[in-house]
Amino acid sequence: MKVYSFRTNKEDKDIEELLESLKEDKSQYIKNALRFYRDFGAKIAKIEAILEKLEQSGIKAQIPPQPAEPEPATESETSNDEKILLESLEDILSL
Repeated sequence: MKVYSFRTNKEDKDIEELLESLKEDKSQYIKNALRFYRDFGAKIAKIEAILEKLEQSGIKAQIPPQPAEPEPATESETSNDEKILLESLEDILSL
């Protein structure tokens, strides 16, 4: 079996703190992190790309500015917003 190791740099204080706080096997933690990145790295990148496209397409622009006194939303507006949100979540989860 090959043995892999790495050194931390001065700017890696966050990594050092994390590894020092682990009570269990540090090598198992690193292996699990690498497996997670291998399995989900591409999916996370796709989700980030989708979110960026949504932001660029004007999703934020659809939100009207807040009036001084907010008006109660009607039933149809709320259900339409929920429908859009659910469809977006389904698209993201279907990756």
